[in-house]
Amino acid sequence: MPETERPHPLSIRLQKPGYVELVFSLVLVWGFGDALSTLFAARFAGPGLEANPWIRALLFHEPLLVVALKMAVVLYVGVVLLECRDLVERVPLWRAWLLGVVAVGALVVLGNTYVGLAAVA
Repeated sequence: MPETERPHPLSIRLQKPGYVELVFSLVLVWGFGDALSTLFAARFAGPGLEANPWIRALLFHEPLLVVALKMAVVLYVGVVLLECRDLVERVPLWRAWLLGVVAVGALVVLGNTYVGLAAVA
């Protein structure tokens, strides 16, 4: 390889995330992250601050049902997205859309965590 084509030793090469990686990220953030951060916020700030009335009712009744519901919904979404891969990949900007959904989920998790931490302080 000529000297001009050799990459810098400290350079980082970013690759676009693949479809399965994005679906896995979505399931992880919206399933696991959202469920745990919701329980964390409800534990320290109280379940009355939950914006979703269905989730709020479950938090008052049985918090573990929140985990079960969120995991079931996100598992279903993940399976549907994997089964519909060919269709989704034909949609323009599908990768940006999935990245956006993961980013919004990350913001929700951060918001829930902030609420819980603010209540602890």
